[in-house]
Amino acid sequence: MEFLVRIWVIGFVAITPIILIIGNGPMTSLSQYWNTPYQALFILANAITSYFFFSTPKWRNPSFFLMLTTAFSLEYHPDVHNILATTFFILCLFALYKSNRFQYYFYLFLISMFIMPLNLLYGEIAGILILAAYHAQVLIYKYRLDNRHDNN
Repeated sequence: MEFLVRIWVIGFVAITPIILIIGNGPMTSLSQYWNTPYQALFILANAITSYFFFSTPKWRNPSFFLMLTTAFSLEYHPDVHNILATTFFILCLFALYKSNRFQYYFYLFLISMFIMPLNLLYGEIAGILILAAYHAQVLIYKYRLDNRHDNN
């Protein structure tokens, strides 16, 4: 059951930016959706992601910074928000770097960070999709490994 919940969370978080763009049009960054009718979806996706990261070894620091990024809105605390968001993405990159499996996600995520100065929204979306794919692959890998051991 936990496997299915985690897969659902990954899928939900992966499609959230697409829903935001379809519903409200493209903005300069995902944080801009805080000031739209899609604020609740934006907050929910970040809260679920933070919870998921917090329950995943080596992802607690990014979890903490994502929650802080969400708490300090771009509208009222732009400098703090931008520092926290940047720290979140750097900590994600570091967590991918420290990972022993699927190292190519580190390089893909690094590319997404180079996209961000050119187009922040699409760089963020690329990063989110890369993180979702990484976590899905790790989850499926562990699920198959656990089931192989359970069946033997």
